[in-house]
Amino acid sequence: MEIGQKIIHLDSVDSTNNYVANLLNDGKIEHGTVVLADAQFAGKGQRHAIWSAKAGENLTFTVLLDNVNLSVSRQFYLNRLISLSFVRFLCKIGLSPSIKWPNDIFVGGKKIGGILIENQLSQHQIKSSIIGIGLNINQQVFEGFTATSTFLETGVYRNPKDILYGFIDAFNKTWINYSEASAFNIKKEYSKFLYLINQPFQFEDKDGLFEGKIIDVLDSGLLVVERNGEKVHYNLKEIVFKL
Repeated sequence: MEIGQKIIHLDSVDSTNNYVANLLNDGKIEHGTVVLADAQFAGKGQRHAIWSAKAGENLTFTVLLDNVNLSVSRQFYLNRLISLSFVRFLCKIGLSPSIKWPNDIFVGGKKIGGILIENQLSQHQIKSSIIGIGLNINQQVFEGFTATSTFLETGVYRNPKDILYGFIDAFNKTWINYSEASAFNIKKEYSKFLYLINQPFQFEDKDGLFEGKIIDVLDSGLLVVERNGEKVHYNLKEIVFKL
């Protein structure tokens, strides 16, 4: 399942996820291919949001994982694996990252990157996964939202392509170390990095504002929040962190 044997470098594209999806539909892409773009003019974020990154200053790429053969009920296994690869790499360059459920990577309470996984299904199995990743590297000013970058955190200018190679290495090592049989170990390590786990915090759901604390993320991807002594399960669009 190693990635990065083939890298396609684009100057500009609407979305690297869209680009990979089109190649996959046409049967013109192999497992593990990485598509890197200097600029995306319609980059995707979670919940149909737009991923905004200054051209040439950050890293935006997509990876195709083919023949995944993972049950839909355990789809969050992939999210954990990608997230751990992400934070392991950031730790290696001297940062202290955390994983904000479901798909954001934070440093110092600010977003530094994000993940978007789009699965192709065959019956109840995930056949392939298109994994989009964005990481703020050299950008110093973020308009309209709170974010950070590796430069702001370390003062070091980095070549986005060098960062890509570092992530590829981290992913391949993580994938080799953890087979599906050791999913428990992945979940345990993932929980160590989970943003706000076991900490009281303000959230909002359909009933309004409330204080609770995150205690788990299920294999299905549901967030488990303890609220007034009860365990409540939330899907992607059912709860908001009041940051």
